[in-house]
Amino acid sequence: MMVKMSDRPLTIYSSLLAHYGDLHWWPAKTLYEVMVGAVLTQNTAWSNVEKAITNFGDNLSPEFILNADIAELTEIIRPAGFFNQKSVYLKAMTEWFI
Repeated sequence: MMVKMSDRPLTIYSSLLAHYGDLHWWPAKTLYEVMVGAVLTQNTAWSNVEKAITNFGDNLSPEFILNADIAELTEIIRPAGFFNQKSVYLKAMTEWFI
């Protein structure tokens, strides 16, 4: 059976998951939180991302990020660095996600 190139990453991932199981490599409660963490971790240490995620409190949700004022979002994620750009990226990613 031929595997299309577009299906290859999923095939590889499925094989690795079947062999190793879920390694719980990303400390997140939801898939959306994984996406937020992926944006925030760019060009910064994970310890700073953890501070930014903690700043969200119980508000780390697509609805909160979508409705938050850019200035408020920028202050929340400030510890992760590049907060002006990342706040815009989080808004765009959230619009796509929803």
